[in-house]
Amino acid sequence: MYKILTAFAFLSCISFISLAQVTPQPSPGAGFSQTIGISEVNVEYSRPGVKGRSIFGGLLPYGKIWRTGANASTKISFSSDVRINEMPLSAGTYSIMTIPGEESWVLIFSNDLEVTEASYSNQYDVLRLVVKPFKTDFKETFTIGFTEVYEDNATLSLSWEYTGIKVIVSVDNEKTIVSAIEARNTETAGAFLQAAEYLVNRDLDQMKALEYIDKSISLKETFRNTWIKSVLLRKMGKNIDALKLAYKAKQLGETDPVYQFFGEAIDQAIEELKEN
Repeated sequence: MYKILTAFAFLSCISFISLAQVTPQPSPGAGFSQTIGISEVNVEYSRPGVKGRSIFGGLLPYGKIWRTGANASTKISFSSDVRINEMPLSAGTYSIMTIPGEESWVLIFSNDLEVTEASYSNQYDVLRLVVKPFKTDFKETFTIGFTEVYEDNATLSLSWEYTGIKVIVSVDNEKTIVSAIEARNTETAGAFLQAAEYLVNRDLDQMKALEYIDKSISLKETFRNTWIKSVLLRKMGKNIDALKLAYKAKQLGETDPVYQFFGEAIDQAIEELKEN
């Protein structure tokens, strides 16, 4: 039985090897990453060659949609919100489609990541830009790359044969830094909230719970950490302060969808504290 299984595994391996790519691809895949400020941009695409053909206006007719590469769609990812030629584009992954023209090109960022020329629909367009092509030195292989990289912007260029286009990708470093700090603060505030809530619900170390909940509120004030502090102060006999915080928690919760799960308990606590 062991010999049979071994032989089967060997044959499976041989079969797998026979199906693997053993010859060069006509349009090899490529990928690269570029940091702009503190934002990351990643590109994956295929690189067809000229191979003696006339490309723009020939192999690729003017006015027709092109997947901007070969094989699978060309994809670009942004780790933060960016501006392309001053037009906003949210963080995320997009396919790049183009419509080449003699006098102008249309550059398209699409939500359809599996798009082809045959399946393209403008309903998935997120951003469309009209850009002017320029003459380049001969490029045998289609090339996408970043040039002129600065702290807050870089030039994204696409070139093939004797034609190129380029756009400026700009990032807002201040916004990205602030967002990262706020996300970190929110995460940390949540950890202190959970620790304080655990201590409060089990009537454990009240002073340690107060320390934790104050740290949570200092990082990011929410209805939940305000409410937990109200509960804690009530247990400590500080009903006036507890009532003030219960009211504040109710106010902060007006715009938070999670508040619906706590609203009844907070309203009840307010009524009880008002009587004391």
